[in-house]
Amino acid sequence: MSIGYWRASAAILLAGIAGCAAVPLEPGKARVHELVQARSGAALPAEAAHVDQSVQELLREPLQLPAAVQIALLRNPTLQLEFARLGIGAADAFEASRLSNPGVNFALLFPTGGASGNKLTAGATLGFSDLLLRPVRGRIAASEYQRTQELVAASILDLALDVQRAWFDCVGASQHAAVRRSIGESAQSAAALAARYHQAGNIDQIALQLQAAAASEARIASTQADADAAEARGHLQNLLGLSAADAQWIVPDALPAPVTAAADPAKLQTLALEQRLDLAAARHQVAAAEQQLSAAHRFRYLSPVDLGVAGEREADGSTRVGPSLSLKLPLFNQGQGVIARAQAQLDSARATQKLLEARIGSEVQMQATRMRSAFEQAAAYHDGLIPQREAVVARLQEQVNFMLTDTFNLLLAKQQEYAAYLGYVDTVHRYWQARVELTRAVGMRLPDDSTPIPHTPQVQP
Repeated sequence: MSIGYWRASAAILLAGIAGCAAVPLEPGKARVHELVQARSGAALPAEAAHVDQSVQELLREPLQLPAAVQIALLRNPTLQLEFARLGIGAADAFEASRLSNPGVNFALLFPTGGASGNKLTAGATLGFSDLLLRPVRGRIAASEYQRTQELVAASILDLALDVQRAWFDCVGASQHAAVRRSIGESAQSAAALAARYHQAGNIDQIALQLQAAAASEARIASTQADADAAEARGHLQNLLGLSAADAQWIVPDALPAPVTAAADPAKLQTLALEQRLDLAAARHQVAAAEQQLSAAHRFRYLSPVDLGVAGEREADGSTRVGPSLSLKLPLFNQGQGVIARAQAQLDSARATQKLLEARIGSEVQMQATRMRSAFEQAAAYHDGLIPQREAVVARLQEQVNFMLTDTFNLLLAKQQEYAAYLGYVDTVHRYWQARVELTRAVGMRLPDDSTPIPHTPQVQP
C-alpha cells in the first residue's frame, strides 16, 4: 500500500485523539469552594494532615457553633461523598466532550481454489455524526456539570445547617434539662417540707399527697429531659463524625440570646430566588433540556455515519486506496422517540423549576414568621414575665421571713418562676431553629447575621 494511504489513516487516528485534556475535577472543586464561601461566609477547611489532632484541639474548650461546623466538615463522610459525586460528574463531562475512538480494521485473505497469493485489506474510520454532535453534546455536558457543582455545594451547605440546628438542639436540650433538674430539686424540697408540716399537724393528708405528687411529676419530667438531652447530644455527635472515644466534649451551658428579628420576607424571597443553589441547578437542568431538544430536532435524520479510508494490496503487489462511508438509512426511525423524550424532559425540568420557586417563597415566609414570633415571645419572657416572677418571689420571701404568709405560697410562686425560665429557654430554642431553617430557605447567610453572645437568664435555686 502507498505511503499516502498510511498518512491518511494516521490523520484520521490523530483527529480522534486530538485535544486530549484532563478531567475537569479541580476547576469543579474550586467552584464548589467559591459557592460555599459566598453563601456561608466561611471557607471549607483544607485537607488537614492531622485531622484527629485538629479535632482534639477544637474539643478542648466548650464546643462553640463555628467549631462544630468545622469539625463536621473535617470528619463527616458527607464531604467525601459529595466530592466523589463531583468526580463522577467531571468524568461524565469529560467523556461527553471527547470524540469516540477511531476504528481500524485489517484482513488478510489466503488463496483458496484456483487463486494465488495473499491479499491484505485495511481501513480506518472515524464517526462523522459523532463529530457533528460533539459541540452540542459538550455544551449539554458542561451545563450538567455546573448543575452537579451547584448540587454538591448545596449539600455541603445543608450539612453545615444541619450541624447548626443540631448544636442549638443540643445546647437547648441541655439547658432545658438543667432547668428541669432545678424544678425537681425544688419540688422535692417542697415535699420534704410538707412531710415535716404534716408530722407537726399543720397540714392534712391531702396537702401532703399533693406536694408528693408534684415532686413525682417533676422527677419524671426531669428524667425525660435528661433523655432528650442525651438524644440531642448523640445526634450532634453523629453529624460531627465523632466516635465514642471523642465523647468527652461539652457544649455551653446556655443558648445564645436571640439577635435582631428584622427580616423582610419580600426581600428575603428575592434573595432566595437569586442565591438558592438547588434553584440554580434546576435552571441549568432546564437549559440542558432545551439544548437537548434543539439538538434532537436539528439532527433527527442523522444516523451513525462513519467516514474513513480503505485500502487493499493484491497478490501481485498492486494497491488500491480510497475513502469509505458507512451509514444507516433513516427509513423506519426519524428520531420521533428521541424528540418526544427530549420534550418530556424539558417539560419536567420547567415544572420542577416552577414548583421549587413557589416552595421557596412559602418556606421563606413561614420561617420568617416563626422567627419573628419566637423573637417577640422571648423578649416578652426576658423583659416582662421573668422579672415579674422574680419580683413576686422576692416579696413573698420577705413576707415569709416576717411570717406574714404561708411558705407554700412562696413555693408556688417559685414553681411559676421556674415555669417562666423553662418557657424562655424553649422559646429561644424555637427562635434559633426557625433562624437556621430561614437561612436554609434563603440559601445563604441572612443579611443581619452576626455572632450572638450567650446571655440568658440563669435559674436561681
